[in-house]
Amino acid sequence: MPTTSTPQASAIVVVKDAALASSLEMALQAGGFQAIVHDPGRGLANLPLDAAMTLIVEDRVLIPNPAVFVERLRSRPWLGLVVLVAGDAGALPAGLVGADRVTILEMPFLGADLIAAIHAVWP
Repeated sequence: MPTTSTPQASAIVVVKDAALASSLEMALQAGGFQAIVHDPGRGLANLPLDAAMTLIVEDRVLIPNPAVFVERLRSRPWLGLVVLVAGDAGALPAGLVGADRVTILEMPFLGADLIAAIHAVWP
């Protein structure tokens, strides 16, 4: 299992389903990334963003909605990649499509799609 302490090679995973979290964690590890799985039940205010440059988050855990969450992230000094995992990408606010350092992956997708999305920003 590859491990590293550089934030660029680390990703935080926040999804409701434990099987999905495990699958994303395995895909990240296979792609050479360290995965930090965060339970959405613990809230999103204290995400360890200084430990990672990628946040993989399920759209349904973002309160009040994904657009507001991303806007709040961008008001912080954290400028990492946000990968939104969505059941229906068409239901997301239009402002998120094409937003800087925001990638939307509609389920189902392959682990290779996730790794490619990260490498598009962090080669």
